[in-house]
This record gives sequence, structure tokens and C-alpha cells, in this order.
Amino acid sequence: MTKVILSQSVLNYRKEMAEAVSDTIKAGFINGVKNFITEERFLPTSPELLPPPRIEVIELTSYQGNIGDLIFLATSTDFGIWNLHVVIRDDKGNVIESGNASPFEDAPDCWDYIATVDVPSGTSLTVYATATDVFWGVGALRTTGTIP
Repeated sequence: MTKVILSQSVLNYRKEMAEAVSDTIKAGFINGVKNFITEERFLPTSPELLPPPRIEVIELTSYQGNIGDLIFLATSTDFGIWNLHVVIRDDKGNVIESGNASPFEDAPDCWDYIATVDVPSGTSLTVYATATDVFWGVGALRTTGTIP
């Protein structure tokens, strides 16, 4: 595993995003019961019994297409996320890069993916993320963007 030293401004940004995600997730609770969108579920059993993990946010604000840029992801789960995988594709569907995101040590619902490939300015792309929990429940989300 490669270790990356993050600047204080990036650490502050991560902390602010983690707090914003935590507040958003808390606001999604009604009387202690979480709202789920049933169309996003993939479960072999009753969705009420084993709800899958959810990816709430894929944040591309810090991603400018450079090696070392961060893609921030926020998740929610009842059972803990075992793996969060990210795939970045261009507008033709070609894989630009892929890999696993890393959880924040102090906020387990917050993850970041560190880019490993330079992407030319003006490139349209789609970022796909797939979360897998310990019971093999799967949640997915995608978002699109253009490299400035």
C-alpha cells in the first residue's frame, strides 16, 4: 500500500466533508428508521432484513484530473462496508483507472480515492463506485463530470 502525505488544507477539507455527510445522514433518519430507495437494492432476501450499503455522495470538487487528486465518497450502512471500489471511464466507456477507496480513520462512512492517472483537460468522464458489505450486499452510484 502506498502512503500519501496530505496537506493540512486537504485534511481540513476531509473533516468538513465528513461533518457535512454525517449531518446529511442524520437528517435522513426519521424516528430512527433510515429511508432507502428500493430501486437501488440488490438482495437475494428481504430488503428490510439485510439492507445493502449505500453510496450517498461521490464528490468530484477536488478532482482536477491530476495524479494525487482526491475523489471523496460518503456511504451509509447497517453492517459495515468491506470494500469500496471506484472505476473512472471516459465518455466512450474506456477505463481510465480503477481501484479501491480508503476509509477515513475518524469517520468510517467517509472514504477517499486517490487518482493515479493524469486525465487531459476537457475529458468527459463517469465515476462509478460500488460498495460491498460483509454479507455481500452491494450498493452502487455513479456521477459524471468534465475535467476543467
